[in-house]
Amino acid sequence: MENNFQYAVFLTAWGWAGVIFNQEGLRFFILPEGKKEDTIFALKKISEKNHLNIFNYNNLKVQNKDFLDLISRVQDYFIGKEVNFLNYQLNLKSYSTFQKKIFHTVSKIPYASVKSYKEIAEEAGFPRAFRAVGNVMKGNPLPLIIPCHRVIRSDGGLGGFSGKEGIALKKKMIDWETNPR
Repeated sequence: MENNFQYAVFLTAWGWAGVIFNQEGLRFFILPEGKKEDTIFALKKISEKNHLNIFNYNNLKVQNKDFLDLISRVQDYFIGKEVNFLNYQLNLKSYSTFQKKIFHTVSKIPYASVKSYKEIAEEAGFPRAFRAVGNVMKGNPLPLIIPCHRVIRSDGGLGGFSGKEGIALKKKMIDWETNPR
């Protein structure tokens, strides 16, 4: 039963996004892509890499009340509304205690705020592990939900970003939050 993963693909103002989840919570999130097919391809790639096999079954989920709320919040974010995702259950069981602690700490960064890798390491209780924080963010399975785009270098530089558009997307997301429209 625990491998009963499902997925949803939905349109936002920035393109097509996707999510993989099961009864244990959100497992993966795909930032908006230009084409629906690109989002489905990304979901298939993640599914295969993580042996989820969600595309071997009819697992497209559109009627789940909890995930309709998530979809609505993601859509709101991409039209410029302030949202947070703190009340969603995350399925991070395949991650280490350290990684979970970092993800949890990053999840609490408020909208339109940024923190440095060093600040995240300190808040998580690992003051010397700021480089490791960067590695954890590189593997963030739930970008936006766990807002890794809000984590920057201590000198104010953006650092890295694993989104398809890389640093340009990270900058766009930070600007989106911090500059009034």
